[in-house]
Order: sequence, then structure tokens, then C-alpha cells
Amino acid sequence: MTGGTTSSGTGKLSATQIAQLAANAGFEGEDQVTAVAIALAESGGDPNIEGDSGTSYGLWQIHWTVHPEFDPAQLKDPQYNANAAFQLYSNRGNFNDWSTYGDLPGHNNAYLSYMGAADAAVNA
Repeated sequence: MTGGTTSSGTGKLSATQIAQLAANAGFEGEDQVTAVAIALAESGGDPNIEGDSGTSYGLWQIHWTVHPEFDPAQLKDPQYNANAAFQLYSNRGNFNDWSTYGDLPGHNNAYLSYMGAADAAVNA
């Protein structure tokens, strides 16, 4: 997530709630843990957050201008956003769509600081 972020001020979701959304979407095992950590790094658990100057939405900060297959009006719905994240992950077989994951140029591995909370939530 880059650029300014805004939120409508509604409540943040816990790592446990995000883990359930991720499981409902199809993430399993260590991939589910990584997906939860990425969501926490991208949005801090706020499903209403907007980043990248208003072009990325929700828990996994789906960038709708890069991924027009997703309806931007629905990306703040937590389960829709989780389903979109799983579709992106499944189509590519990796998490490289998220700048908080990996060592690619412009990526920062910020998800790593959330792995403990994500692991505890998934394996509770």
C-alpha cells in the first residue's frame, strides 16, 4: 500500500476474524498465515481503508485499476476482498501482488512483523 490512506472510521477486524475470512476464501495452512499477515500489513485490519491515492481498497488493498476484474464498489466488503485476494494468489501461485510481501523492487517484507499474530490466529 502506498500513497495516502483514508478510512471511514469503522472498526478494525482482529487477526482471528481475518483468518476466518481467508479460510472462507480458500487459503490453507502456511499460505493462510501469510495471507493474514499480508492483510494486517496492508490495512491494519481496517476493511474500509483506501490506499494508493484511492485506488486500492480493503483488507488486502486490492488495486482495482490494476485488477479491473474486481468491482471497486465491493472491495470494502471483507469477504469479497478476501475472495479477490485468494483469486490473485491462486492465479499467480504467489503473493507478489502485495508490496508488503517479498524482496521484489518496491516491496518491503512488512508482512513479516505480523507473522506471529497471523500464526496465532490461524492455529488458535
